Amino acid sequence: MKHMNSSQTHSDDVAYFIAFCIETYKNTNGMTGAEASRLFSATGLTEFLADNFEPIHTQSPQWIMEEINEYIATHK
Repeated sequence: MKHMNSSQTHSDDVAYFIAFCIETYKNTNGMTGAEASRLFSATGLTEFLADNFEPIHTQSPQWIMEEINEYIATHK
């Protein structure tokens, strides 16, 4: 069994969290995954979520979606 270092584990956690956010956002807004992913990239939201992973990922999905909607509204 291959052991991952803590840096790799953290990177995976961040990637899974961003995927969760994209999936939840696309389902909430009737978009495709590609559309949501492009929006996250174009607005800098992907980087914002990665940079703020620690305080954000422990919040409720509803709170996270409100935060994402607010971010997108101010960065379009």
